[in-house]
Formats: sequence, C-alpha cells, structure tokens
Amino acid sequence: MPGHRVGVVHAVVMPELEEWRRFYCEDGGQRRVRHYLTLMPSSPISLLMQEYGFHGPAMNVSAMCASGNAGLITAKMWLDYGLVEDVVFLATDLSMTPETVDHFVRMGVGVVDAEPLDACRPFQEGSRGFPMGEAAVAFVLTRRATHSYAQVLGGAMSHDAYHVTSVDPGHTEAAACVRQALDCAGVDGDAVRYLNAHGPGTQQCDRAEAAILDEVLGGQAEVYSLKPLVGHCQGAAAAVELAVTACAYEYGVVPAPPRVAPGHPRLLDGPTAMLGGFTVKTSLGMGGHNSAVVLAGPRQ
Repeated sequence: MPGHRVGVVHAVVMPELEEWRRFYCEDGGQRRVRHYLTLMPSSPISLLMQEYGFHGPAMNVSAMCASGNAGLITAKMWLDYGLVEDVVFLATDLSMTPETVDHFVRMGVGVVDAEPLDACRPFQEGSRGFPMGEAAVAFVLTRRATHSYAQVLGGAMSHDAYHVTSVDPGHTEAAACVRQALDCAGVDGDAVRYLNAHGPGTQQCDRAEAAILDEVLGGQAEVYSLKPLVGHCQGAAAAVELAVTACAYEYGVVPAPPRVAPGHPRLLDGPTAMLGGFTVKTSLGMGGHNSAVVLAGPRQ
C-alpha cells in the first residue's frame, strides 16, 4: 500500500516563537482552539502524514543543537529495524527572535556586532562565537535503488551529564561518542577524510572537537565548520550541515569558509575539492548532547 510504511522524523527544539508571541501577548491566550493547535509540535507532523497518506511511525526529536544528528540516527534505526521502507526526515528552526538573539549574546556566545566571517572563526585565533541563523531542511532515507547523494553508515549519541550549557572539559564522552559511531559504521578512525564539525566558534567546542580530530580520527582527516557561512541554525544546525556534506559528495566540492587567522593545521581554507572517503559529522548540543554520524559517498 503506498505510504503504508513511510515514517516521518522531525528534529525541532523551539517552535515558531512569533506564533507563541501572538497567542499569549497579543490575544492573552484567548484565540480559538485551531490557533492553539498551531503551537503544538505534533501538528505539523500530523498534517504532513494526512496530506501524503503516510502510515509509518511519526515523531519529534529534540537534542538542542544536536537535534539534526539525533533525527538522522533515529531515521536510520527505523530502517535498520525494519519498521519502515522510507523515512522523511526534516529539521526546522524559526526561533531567531530579538529575545532569543539577545540571550545568546548575553551568554557570551552569540555575536551581532561584527561580520560573520570575522567573528566566527572555528579552530582559529580570535573567534568570539557565532552569528544566528534559521533554517528548514528535509531528507528522504531509503534502501530503494534510486539516485542518492550519500550513505549514512552509522551514528551514536551520548550525554556529558556535566553542565546545563558547558562542554565537559575532559571531552571523554564526546570522544567516546565518535568512537562508538565509527564502530557502528565499521570504519576505522584513521580512514576518515573529513570532520564536518559542530564548530560554533566557541573555545569550549573548539577544544573538544580538536581533541576528537587529533586523538580519534588519525592523521589524514581535515576539519571545517559551516557556521561562519550559514550561522548557527540551532535545532536545524546539524541537518543543514549534513545536507552540505551530502551535496559535497554530489558536486565534488567541500564549501569550507576561508581562514582569517592562524589556526589548526588541518583546517580547510576555503572551497576545496572533495576527495571522497568518509566524513564524520559531529554536533555537540547545549547541555551535554554529544552526537556523531558517519557518512560516505553514494554507492557506485
């Protein structure tokens, strides 16, 4: 039956905050029930399932900035367990309100008073943090013989259990998460060609992911972060960066940002020819959410 075994995974952290503002501030919560339903995180999935006649599992996943990786891993698990034949995986974040931006600036990680490439310098000297972004992106995961952009070989998630915002300075759990993802994918760390890093331009994340690069991935892996180019898209950040990895395999170019200061010796400097091989996509979500996904180019 068409659609009977198609599932939907939606990675989301914050809802459309302007809708919440209108509901509570402009109308005092007195709008009609149908307006309240637009605030429910289950409503978009329900409407999508109805429109296309999908009858597989459907759910939201939320792991702060790591939500995109968490959603992709969940979708792959459904395929591996035989729950579905296809999965539509999407990630959205429409939370860039003035209040949200202001709070990230006051926390010392968001930057609004400088150009993104100057302020956000992952793995380089003088980085101040990240510009904010918004995004929506969708994927189809399937085992069917069709045109594909990339293969999802494996992934892993863990938690630091350390602090509500900070990265564990020991980096033990983050490194172990990457090792577990590599084991799941059947890939040796020395074989990894690229690290598509979380890379928000904060010192804590730089130290953690530099340790992963140097201690887990061996000597040939090169690193890049997309946040100087697209901003930090919060709950959709990892999914945006996964999409770029897939497109890099498709089009043969890694769209790394240019270096602007001294930094890690294996940091890519501007757009670079994609040499194939394995890519590890890490995302370290605020509050201790570690995640890693291992990808490869499409089967020939």
